[in-house]
Amino acid sequence: MSDKRERLAESVRPEIRGLQPYEAEASGPGIRLDANESPFDVPEAFKAGILERLRKLPWNRYPDPQAADLRRLLGRWERVPPEQILLGNGSDEIIRDLLTAYGGPGTRTVFPTPTFSMYRQLTIATGGTPVGIPLGENWELDGSSVLEALAAPASRMLFLASPNNPTGQVYPAEQIEELVSRTDRLVVVDEAYRLFAGTSFASRLADHPNLAILNTFSKSMSLAGVRVGYLVAHPEVVDVLNRIRLPYNVDALAQAVAAEICRQPEWWQAQAQRVIAERERLGRALARLPGVRVYPSQANFLLLRVPRADRLRQALAAGDVAVRGFPGAERLGDCLRVTVGRPEDNDRLLSLMAASLENEGER
Repeated sequence: MSDKRERLAESVRPEIRGLQPYEAEASGPGIRLDANESPFDVPEAFKAGILERLRKLPWNRYPDPQAADLRRLLGRWERVPPEQILLGNGSDEIIRDLLTAYGGPGTRTVFPTPTFSMYRQLTIATGGTPVGIPLGENWELDGSSVLEALAAPASRMLFLASPNNPTGQVYPAEQIEELVSRTDRLVVVDEAYRLFAGTSFASRLADHPNLAILNTFSKSMSLAGVRVGYLVAHPEVVDVLNRIRLPYNVDALAQAVAAEICRQPEWWQAQAQRVIAERERLGRALARLPGVRVYPSQANFLLLRVPRADRLRQALAAGDVAVRGFPGAERLGDCLRVTVGRPEDNDRLLSLMAASLENEGER
């Protein structure tokens, strides 16, 4: 038995053996300010309508493989035909499909660092080589270095999260325009947090065949538990991804829920404005705490540089408040990322942080 286990372990690709699972903690009691979720659940009235639609669905039948209704609704919102929209089981699945189709063994994927960890993780998982381009001192993008990396024959794709996770900043539209214009590689602008920024690069899609825009229902639309993401790209890119997309990858329940939320834009737009207002209030209050540096953010979270970050994170956890830490991460080891929560949750965070920092100062 042990010999079989050893042989099985040896058959795993070496690069996969070196990967660590994505760090996602199970939801539990307490105040969760660690996962960039919306603090506002879908209203009960909306849920009742959605549940009525779900009751009418035949659960014994496969879902619409093309998700035509949801793609039509998204096409209206994005102002593109449905043929330019691809749906995924969360945007992570679409990232994996992009890397499967355009990457793979012998290729390179370029992205700034620090950024969303799944770009690196899934590049390695699909056999490619990740190429991180360090951001500047204030998290600014080095466009020349990005273009130089993209010019390498093995490079296939650039991922740009804007607003960027975990730093929170939006890259200037002029800089993205230059990058897309000066390369023939696929440029994927991940706009998961765009509603909190009030800006998007999607309007430039028609002018650039090598541009794709990635988005998700998980953040501003309060559907992190439903798992629906989507890509807006030229039909040729969507066609390529449809060749490898898993059949029925977005189930009937998720399609129905996401479609109903698409019909309620006034609600999720209003929630985004509430988060923005609370982000500004929370940022000002955090900046007044001793030793805390708050980086400007256009997302639904704030990146903080703090004294003894891991000890502070543990103190917050002891007070039933979860925030994201980066122990051992290059340039982020003394940082915490705080999701903007409800006002009462943010007040609890501020109270605990003030007390903990005061205790540290007295030691």
